[in-house]
Amino acid sequence: MKWIGFTLFIIITLIYIWDGTDLFTKKEWRGFGIKFISVLIGAFALVFILVGISKFIPIITKETARALSAIIPVSFMAILVSKFSVVMLSAIFDIIIRFHERYNTAENYSKLSSLFNKYGPKLRVLAKCLASFGCILMFYGIWFGSTVRVEEVL
Repeated sequence: MKWIGFTLFIIITLIYIWDGTDLFTKKEWRGFGIKFISVLIGAFALVFILVGISKFIPIITKETARALSAIIPVSFMAILVSKFSVVMLSAIFDIIIRFHERYNTAENYSKLSSLFNKYGPKLRVLAKCLASFGCILMFYGIWFGSTVRVEEVL
């Protein structure tokens, strides 16, 4: 069970990180905020569902229900945090370039712009690689660092 959850959440996160959107518009930021709030509300609902199932239908134990009600929402939050880090690093790169475009001389901006055009895409790929590696570490800690046994579900 732990390996299935670990692998599933890594695949979902890597697809979400590498989907191509590195900068968010205002509408996409609203959607991201709604996703964040939905995870919090879903975590609250998941607790009631899993504890209710463990109480009335003896499919899973109470300890397993409690473990799953903690592990699954934290995994979804890790997905959002990974994407947030990529988007924020890309936004920081763009803010720096816009600042220099406005407040720097044309000669200095052209030098900086050529550097950004040369190394900017590579820095975005580096940010995505770091976020991908970080999400693997987070999911390893979430799914294998818990002391409660989750295997009892299957």
